[in-house]
Amino acid sequence: MKKINYTGLRKMVLSIALLLMGCLLNSELLFAQQSTITINQKVAGNIFYQTDQKGFIIHVAADSIDWACYDFWDQKILSGKKAVIGDTVQLNIAPNKLGWFKLSAQARQNGLNTGSKETSFAIVSNFDLSTVSQSAFIGQTHAWQSTDTLIPIAKKMGVKYVRDAIRWDAVEKQKGIYTFGTRENNFIAQLAANNLKPYLVCALYNPLYDNGKSPVSAEGKLAFANYVKQLLTQYPGIENVEIWNEPDIATFSQGLTTEDQKTNFYYNLLKASYDQAHPSFPNVKIAGMVVSDLATDSFLSKILQKGALSSMNEYAFHSYTPVPEAIVTDINKHKNQIKTHNNNNLIPMNLSETGFTTFTFTEKEQANNLPRRIVAALANGVQKIGIYNLQNKSTLNDSEGAFGLIRHPDDTLGAYTPKPAFATYAALTRQLSGATFVAEEQVSPGLINSYKFTKGSDEIRVMYSLSGTGVRLFTDAASLEVIDIMGNSTVYNAVNDTVSISLDANPVYIRRVLKAPFAQEKILPATAPFSLKYGFYFGGYSEVTQDSIAAAKWISAIAEIVGHDGKRTRVVAKPAQQTKATWKAAITKAGLYNISVYIPSNAALNAYATTKAKYSIFAAGTEVGAVVVDQFKDQGKWIDLGSYTLPRGTNNYVELTDTLPTHDRPLRADALKFTLTP
Repeated sequence: MKKINYTGLRKMVLSIALLLMGCLLNSELLFAQQSTITINQKVAGNIFYQTDQKGFIIHVAADSIDWACYDFWDQKILSGKKAVIGDTVQLNIAPNKLGWFKLSAQARQNGLNTGSKETSFAIVSNFDLSTVSQSAFIGQTHAWQSTDTLIPIAKKMGVKYVRDAIRWDAVEKQKGIYTFGTRENNFIAQLAANNLKPYLVCALYNPLYDNGKSPVSAEGKLAFANYVKQLLTQYPGIENVEIWNEPDIATFSQGLTTEDQKTNFYYNLLKASYDQAHPSFPNVKIAGMVVSDLATDSFLSKILQKGALSSMNEYAFHSYTPVPEAIVTDINKHKNQIKTHNNNNLIPMNLSETGFTTFTFTEKEQANNLPRRIVAALANGVQKIGIYNLQNKSTLNDSEGAFGLIRHPDDTLGAYTPKPAFATYAALTRQLSGATFVAEEQVSPGLINSYKFTKGSDEIRVMYSLSGTGVRLFTDAASLEVIDIMGNSTVYNAVNDTVSISLDANPVYIRRVLKAPFAQEKILPATAPFSLKYGFYFGGYSEVTQDSIAAAKWISAIAEIVGHDGKRTRVVAKPAQQTKATWKAAITKAGLYNISVYIPSNAALNAYATTKAKYSIFAAGTEVGAVVVDQFKDQGKWIDLGSYTLPRGTNNYVELTDTLPTHDRPLRADALKFTLTP
């Protein structure tokens, strides 16, 4: 008789059992991977007024969901668990604060995570636009988008104007016959129904004239001018129009190649339009120029010296300079041109396009940059500001498609859902609609930004500090109201006529009247290590170049050469002796700072670069050290430049120059970090 090996049999049975258990576990894991969860909207875009119920409908095949709500500062403010009934969860939540929020939901089946989903939502305070007669704020839509959805969302954002086009080719399909259809009529009616006003761009090409390119013929110019007049006749409530859009760039100057051709075309079109429309509609503000941020002084001057200022009531321009406060440079460029051609006098100026794409900037950076850009523009004489765009143009991860303050209808995070910048713009419109700019106050210049506005008998100050510091506010009032970047209000009681608050890079709005000396910096001790970062996209960065030689100019590097955060970097192909880049720090806390620099790189192929890049370190304007870096060998990493004692103030900086004798290899620049360890 053969002896049975019971031990081996038990091992085999155990192995089979473990295999079966593994199969069961794998099948449950497979189930978890295959399950889906959707979050449906009760309100378009999940954009709620403060008094609305904040509701969501969640569909999933599961036992229950775990959910959590996070605010702009990534703080979990609410969470919970709800049973799934009939594959559905009706979720109502109450953050009890204003602003932008992220909602995450995880489905649970038999204790396992079977799927997850995120969306975003915004809560804005109730705001009656019918009471707003004066406003600087414009939202941007496009004719092919859903105005049924976007116009009510623009109303919630709190802008008074919507910039869009009723296009020439849409209303003149036969020569001399102008037909305004249902879409155009509905657009104007929807604006009125939501207490909004149109800020209309008169454009663009018409296939009936000049072969569908820029209307340069006498017939084409007159036809365009008649279209402008017919538009104002059809919609007598229109108060603002722009003539054409960005004539300096190829997209909007088709058929033209030289600067002279483009400037002649635009001047003649503007004059013809003004001559046709203004006599019949003298109260309509006709804005001219409408140039991109690529327009040169030469381009502007050639139009203005022909007498273009006599054919416009307002001057419009666009700017997408990356640092919010750097808008001042572009504003002054246009002011100087106007003064030069207008006996040193200005006319009203509109920054009708500006914004920050979340292809280049993070959503939080966009949210922070937006109010800083708007306030800097208002403080420097701009009367109306258009934020480009209300809605993302696409779901593609590209620059043009990602300027929106809300997402595309096909976005995986939900149709029309807000980015944080939607909430920061909404908070700003509520504070500054109807307000008048008074002064940029000199409170620790370079360390604190302070802009004073008045609204009725109230004062509103917009304050922030990019490097962080404290401020004392002096008042005879019992208290001051401070509104954060998301619109939330906190009342601070005055002690000995003083209120002390901390400032950071996020602007706040300080309401009520202050008394002299109004505000003073309150130096705060450093309680934890922190870093200050400077660069082309976030400020403190400047360049010196030799513009007469193309290869010696600072330009944006090719897309494959990236910086520390994946953004494009700056490069000079053949640096001249005077070529340099400077990173200037705003130091609010004196101390020992470690300084490091990021060397741009190409992950797939080494970027050609100088082997002798010199970084000179200055403290209070005096050189205290220098480090030579091989940008070719050390690319793609942070390089330590050493530690240096830096005083408070704005005169601490690092200069980059090329010390390679031949100056025949590219000099590259990205970001610099100043790190203080208390």
